[in-house]
Amino acid sequence: MATSSSNASGFSRVQAACATCVRGGKRFVGRYRAFLLDPGTLFTLASLILLVIAAIVTPDGLINPEHAHTWLYLASALAGSVFIWWEAIQGIREKDFTADIPVSFATIAALIIGQYSAAAVVAVLLLLGGMLEEFVSARAGNALDSLAKLLPDRVTIRREGEDRVVALSEVLLDDLVLIRSGERIPVDGVVAQGTASINQATITGESLAVEKRPGDPVFAGTLNELGALEVRTTKVGEETTLGQIRRMVEEAEAQKAPIERILNRYAKFYTPAALILGALVWWWSGDILRAITILIVFCPCVMVLATPTALVASIGNAALRGSLVKKGATIEAMAKVTAVAFDKTGTLTFGRPKLTTIQPLAEITENDLLRLAAIAEKLSEHPLGRAVVQAALSRELTVPDPEEFTVLPGLGVRARMEGAEVVVGRPQLLSEQDIDVPAEVVARARNLAEGGRTVILVAHNRQVVGMLVLEDTLRPQAGLVITRLRKLGIRTVLVTGDNTVPAERIAGELGISEVHAEVLPAQKVEIVKQLQAQGLNVAFVGDGVNDGPALATANVGVAMGLGGTDVAIETAEIALLSDDLTKLPHLLSLSRQAMRAIKQNLIFSLSVLAIAVGLAIPGILAPVTGALLHELSSIPVIANSARLIGLRERD
Repeated sequence: MATSSSNASGFSRVQAACATCVRGGKRFVGRYRAFLLDPGTLFTLASLILLVIAAIVTPDGLINPEHAHTWLYLASALAGSVFIWWEAIQGIREKDFTADIPVSFATIAALIIGQYSAAAVVAVLLLLGGMLEEFVSARAGNALDSLAKLLPDRVTIRREGEDRVVALSEVLLDDLVLIRSGERIPVDGVVAQGTASINQATITGESLAVEKRPGDPVFAGTLNELGALEVRTTKVGEETTLGQIRRMVEEAEAQKAPIERILNRYAKFYTPAALILGALVWWWSGDILRAITILIVFCPCVMVLATPTALVASIGNAALRGSLVKKGATIEAMAKVTAVAFDKTGTLTFGRPKLTTIQPLAEITENDLLRLAAIAEKLSEHPLGRAVVQAALSRELTVPDPEEFTVLPGLGVRARMEGAEVVVGRPQLLSEQDIDVPAEVVARARNLAEGGRTVILVAHNRQVVGMLVLEDTLRPQAGLVITRLRKLGIRTVLVTGDNTVPAERIAGELGISEVHAEVLPAQKVEIVKQLQAQGLNVAFVGDGVNDGPALATANVGVAMGLGGTDVAIETAEIALLSDDLTKLPHLLSLSRQAMRAIKQNLIFSLSVLAIAVGLAIPGILAPVTGALLHELSSIPVIANSARLIGLRERD
């Protein structure tokens, strides 16, 4: 019976896993339907699948020309080559000479002499690179759709004295929108009534929640963490700040020039050289086989391998160390980066408040003061309250529930514990509760707050007994990263929507001299463009929705993978999956090493080409021996690229 039960349980788990896979597959097909049905994707997958089957059935056909004459290798070669030939014809019509043209001649020549496996491998390698780039573009498009998830489908408005639930599209200018605790704000507007703590990091990048009172502006897509508001609508739909962010991301993606592949860069010279030399040899010798040999040895097989093998090895190295590089061209772009612009909140810092200082102001210990505040804040939903409770728990203090708990207007709390009253809040709130706050305490709190910190006071039985200081703290590795970047000759810039004082404090601690604070998403884009106008290749590192346009505009966008939003992660070309900034200097160094390896591969392949041409002109090399020389010359190229996988991070 136990075995039967165990088998049933195992079958249920397998069934559940299968169901999850099916649902995931359906979602993937739904999101990427256009990409999956694209002719380039279909031809690439068909050629790749046939090549894999052929390699399984006849594995030695990949290295032995005599065993490459199978219909599976031929089918794979034709499936890939037909699409490349079509692309080459389209390129010639549009006077766009890309790698498709020399590869077309190479695959035709390989097919003529029966090198079906060589033609298939070259075709698949070229097509896979293009397909992966198209997939990244499709992901970027889906990232824009995820912006809509930041807004509710239906909202509550107050019209003619009645509360009505309507679709977001029906909200009009000057409508009064009601926003409860935990809801996202659906429009840009001004607070008409109420007090709330709003997390607007997605728009402005501010690390701590902002208190909103009547007359204060609010933005669509921000989160009401605590409190209730009535907001008078000033902007709706595409006119909101969030709508403008979406539009800027779209425009940046459309205007950003695609990175030109190395092989495409030289294809316009390479192809005519092969054709002219082949024709001259035929005219001079009268031997068509020598001309075909010239085309075969001119085949950019090794050149095709020279770039992608190094790029794939680099991408694999990055993945093993927790960084997702989405396409090979990003490695080429990363190698040219000369400036890195950082967002602050959630990038250089953790993006959440942390208790950093406990100052008793009476005869009370730090732990007792923290315990009082934690008990009072235990039932609070405010991020500052949660940070206080977390700090107490990290010190292994006992934090029981308060006997009574009240949220005070002005975002403070009052609690009763062990027969005593405890009030926690900012100095102004305590004064509003008729608690005497000494002038020297107010002055000390003001001085601490000027550094971009949040200061809250703790009153026990209506006497101020202590002060707690909370702030967004630096990631421990941030300073090391800036130092390493400077050693690499990289210029560093801080670009944040947060207030000037905390931005300059963070920059000072890290040694960043160039600071742009209190900037909106559109201004971040302008700063990136200004750096590019100075001749710099810019990498932008960010995590929020407000960073999306800048990530798309920069030469390379780098997103924080754990704490980053979907928009940031999918707009960027690189995601730091572990949120470890130390991976950034490694990626820059790795990219530069990859480009050196590619140049070495190209020099080697051109040297082999020169030797092969020298042997083909007098007829020493025949078509088959020429193809064999090409096959053998690819081994050093692959080995040189493979060493990049083991490249380690430098201290």
